[in-house]
Amino acid sequence: MNVRYLINRAVKSYPDRTALVFEHKRMTFLDLNRRANRLANGLLGLGIKKGDRIGMLMKNRPEFIEADFALSKAGIVRVPLNARLTGRDHEYMLNDSKACALLFGKDFAEVVQDMGRNLKTVKTFIQVSDDDSPSPVDGRIDYETLIGQSAADEPAGEIDAGDLHTLFYTSGTTGKPKGVMLTQKSWSHVTINLILDYGPVTREDVILNTQPLSHGAGFFVLPFFIKGAANVLIPEFNPGLVFETIEREKVTFLKLVPTMIYQLMESPEKSRYDLSSLQAIIYGGAPIVVPRLVEAIGFFGKKFMQLYGQAEAPMCISTLSKGDHIVEGPDEVVKRLGSAGKACLNVEVRIVDENGADVPPEVVGEVIIRGDHIMTGYWQRPAETAEALKDGWVFSGDMGYFDSRGYIFLVDRKKDMIISGAFNIYPKEIETVIDTHPKVKETVVIGVPDDKWGEAVKAVVVPKKGMRVTQEEIIAHCRAHLARMKCPKSVDIVEDLPRNPYGKIQKTAIRERYWKGFERKIH
Repeated sequence: MNVRYLINRAVKSYPDRTALVFEHKRMTFLDLNRRANRLANGLLGLGIKKGDRIGMLMKNRPEFIEADFALSKAGIVRVPLNARLTGRDHEYMLNDSKACALLFGKDFAEVVQDMGRNLKTVKTFIQVSDDDSPSPVDGRIDYETLIGQSAADEPAGEIDAGDLHTLFYTSGTTGKPKGVMLTQKSWSHVTINLILDYGPVTREDVILNTQPLSHGAGFFVLPFFIKGAANVLIPEFNPGLVFETIEREKVTFLKLVPTMIYQLMESPEKSRYDLSSLQAIIYGGAPIVVPRLVEAIGFFGKKFMQLYGQAEAPMCISTLSKGDHIVEGPDEVVKRLGSAGKACLNVEVRIVDENGADVPPEVVGEVIIRGDHIMTGYWQRPAETAEALKDGWVFSGDMGYFDSRGYIFLVDRKKDMIISGAFNIYPKEIETVIDTHPKVKETVVIGVPDDKWGEAVKAVVVPKKGMRVTQEEIIAHCRAHLARMKCPKSVDIVEDLPRNPYGKIQKTAIRERYWKGFERKIH
């Protein structure tokens, strides 16, 4: 099975139904497919071949989905770029993937122009624009012109299940992004798994995609598309716009991360709109604060479904169903609100010790996953692939345990990753930047509990002898070199850092000071 087959099957079944809604624009399945075909043929006509990589840098808009479908149909590999990252981040990913082209929104034109001279393999720049105003990117190809000049026929060529579909970049423990390789088969099975575990989905449903399509929301487009449902996009998350869109479009499914749930609950507009159409709220991407989840259930009702996944096993490791969101009852049952639920239907999950042997219930080990949706490895990184992928199992790096009924409780991470607002942040990259400050001797960066973001980035800094440095200076220094979401929310200035007998900094000891009183070492 491949993604092109799933797209074409849906178009044949629901040609005249509404497939996509964005602001005032509405597109049928047939119209969306024709534009995707035109783009696919246009890209092939530029000499881009099956297996080549194309970067995608834009906010949520119809052209993102058109491009997704076009690349899937042509067998060109998509490299989605997170719009919240810096040009330096994008530059690294494009060079690492050896992308031959970049498809970008005009609002990123200056970023593209700045990094253009450092891109080693990107030769073709395709700009999506809403107007004819000048752009600083020289030699760009206009997206609409390319579509208008190309045929709407199905693109030529065979697509195999094992063909590479996506390079989904996720940072490693050193802060350097790794390209997770997902095949046509992987993406197809993510689609099927989501329908199995988060359905039923019918052609009467409407999903509102509030997250960036380059991130978690991108996995939810196809499951609803193949069932004849409508995908509604908003350019960026805004609580008032979310509530207004639910009422206007009669949204039935909503996909959020915990931080978004918190913002919706804090919004004074939450009671102004008719939200009665809403049937399901799917959340994941980071652990949720249980008291805040209980509060949200009290407002929205018993509509919540949690997903646990990671880039290497996208979206589908385990799920906490609507029926498991119980706020009153026996302690053992209510406790499950803090779990990641049970293994997804089409996914195998084990928890193992350091030797790869299964551990009994209530014993902490590493979560490992097997299924048709998992990655085939990391792009051009055989050593890291061998470490994470063993005998067909993905070793997640997450530490947890099963309870007596098979619910998964996550307790810590094997490595130092911080999850803040559903984004993976790696301390080493931030430590490296802070250590370049002229007043800083050494730095440790950790995640600390935060009710809004799940975890907040904290820097613990030792200044150089005889120097005084402030929190404000450190944060300003970080903002000059890092994406805003990676910058510390707070900084503690200390005289020294604890070390073990070998002179290495005891990061665990530092972290425990801030997590004292919390049962889980993730928040």
